[in-house]
Amino acid sequence: MSLLNFRLSVPAPALFASFLTLDQAILDALPIGVYACDVDGQIVRVNHRAIELWGKAPNLLDRAQKFCGSFRVETLDGDFIPPEETPMAQAVLTGKSFEGVEVAVTNPDGKRWVARVNVAPLRDEDGEIVGGINCFLDVTHEHEMRVALARQQRTFDLAMIASRMGTWRYTIADNICIYDHNAQRLYGLTEARFLHDKDGVEAKFHPDDMDLMWARVAKALDPAGDGRYDVEYRVKQRDGSWRWLSAWGLVEFEGEGAARKPVAIAGASRDLSELKQGEELQRLLTNELNHRVKNTLATVQSIVNQTLRGAGDVEAARKTVNARLLALAGAHDLLTARAWAGADLADLVARAIAPFPVGQFVFTGPSLVVLPTQALALSLALHELATNAAKYGALSRPEGRVEICWDARDEEVDLSWRESGGPLVAPPSRRGFGSRLIEHASRDLAGRFRFEFDPAGVRCWISASLATRDEDLQAIA
Repeated sequence: MSLLNFRLSVPAPALFASFLTLDQAILDALPIGVYACDVDGQIVRVNHRAIELWGKAPNLLDRAQKFCGSFRVETLDGDFIPPEETPMAQAVLTGKSFEGVEVAVTNPDGKRWVARVNVAPLRDEDGEIVGGINCFLDVTHEHEMRVALARQQRTFDLAMIASRMGTWRYTIADNICIYDHNAQRLYGLTEARFLHDKDGVEAKFHPDDMDLMWARVAKALDPAGDGRYDVEYRVKQRDGSWRWLSAWGLVEFEGEGAARKPVAIAGASRDLSELKQGEELQRLLTNELNHRVKNTLATVQSIVNQTLRGAGDVEAARKTVNARLLALAGAHDLLTARAWAGADLADLVARAIAPFPVGQFVFTGPSLVVLPTQALALSLALHELATNAAKYGALSRPEGRVEICWDARDEEVDLSWRESGGPLVAPPSRRGFGSRLIEHASRDLAGRFRFEFDPAGVRCWISASLATRDEDLQAIA
């Protein structure tokens, strides 16, 4: 579920007001631009990153500047997009959502950049649109790389044709294709002559690509056509692996009019393996970015939703939301510093307890790397435990102490939380959101947890599997 259209149990006006009162520091900590419009298109909230990207700050609630804070927005082809036709306007006016749309933005100082935007309408409990939210980021470098890659491919194609490297000639009469030396290397052949009979083709070309290949051949051989042949397919190498190739050529015809018939196809081929790998890597990176953003937004949505649900004091709820989001942001900082390959548990604990009286903590344990999902879950769990201790437990008294210990055994990490010196502890009459959050965190950890409300102080034990293999350390939540 997206943060952009979450629904709460409080009325829509309260929902909108709660969003407007979120701490600006939280919005400004986000690495993406975020702004919101009301149902009339007036910009009501914007974060620092959006202002940086736009190169100027919009006038909030300005009817003269509706739906968009950019100086000028265009399509990637350079066509101007009026504010009332932007994705944000369409979301507010029609209820349509947009994901991954790219537009060109020009700033007041003339800087031009490419933005990728996710936009969704904000609805009240009755389904009526009350505004819209836009999350966007600068993908200029990625766009330039795509353009450069396309330009490089065209240049390489022309160079291949001009140099006659990787060339071949297929004659229809004998069903034989003759490959030059470089083409033999590309196709994994040991000799120039290759018979295109049924057995030869099925042994060399990938079965999923043959229908397309023969369809392109038939089109090129059509006497009424232009004789151009162009296809991409996979061919088997001598070691059994598959290589992506691009093949193109022109048909040689004999005769004129009704007597015109094809006799051969002459063309060239080139290796597409790196290009295909690049496309796959780009797809994976894009999916990974979207996955991380969606996971983060879903976590934020859950925190906001659960905190505000049934909250009688909006100001207290706002402070609680801010504290939980700051804990989440701290874990993100640690993960970003390690390129999201994990986080050191000691750093994670230190970051989680930093907002509290550090002198009342004692924590010991070896240097251990936990996965991104585990880091986020542990950060939120430790924050909830510390918050509870500050309100009701050991941290509510100067003489109180909290001991956090962890160790690794049998490819698992065991972490314990032990309070002492605080008020007498009694089991709570009901489970609050903090307890549910810690229980949910244990599921994200793929581990176990246990609470004990000892009169001398709260105890908590958390166990999780360790990331001990390289592929584990490279896994991303």
